[in-house]
Amino acid sequence: MEEAVRDDGDVQVIYKDWPIFGPISERAASVALASAEQGIYVDVHHRLMTDNRSIDEAVLREALTEAGGEWGRAQAYIKSNKSKIAARLQANSRQAFRIGLSGTPGFVAGPLLVVGAIDKRDFSRLFAEARAAG
Repeated sequence: MEEAVRDDGDVQVIYKDWPIFGPISERAASVALASAEQGIYVDVHHRLMTDNRSIDEAVLREALTEAGGEWGRAQAYIKSNKSKIAARLQANSRQAFRIGLSGTPGFVAGPLLVVGAIDKRDFSRLFAEARAAG
């Protein structure tokens, strides 16, 4: 996606965490949201979405620290912003159901919704179709 966005030059990306796989998914979303406070959200999100291992605390910590983040700082942010994070995730869930998103990853471009992983060529086509649709 990043390459297609960069090549296009006129696409705004908005990330919405939607943890649908239970407690560890919620924990991963919380870590990702906490990483935003350190300015590394996109890198952490990318690492988590492309890591083929089962997500656990070690994988979460590794993703955050390899992105340049401080684990303790992220944990403190999560603890002090627990209700704010929960509210964000609940709002994202409601929005996902409202637009008919049935799984992750999902992508919305204008009026178009795509569920599932797609490649650079498909993203470029999605951007063009969204522009044509108005």
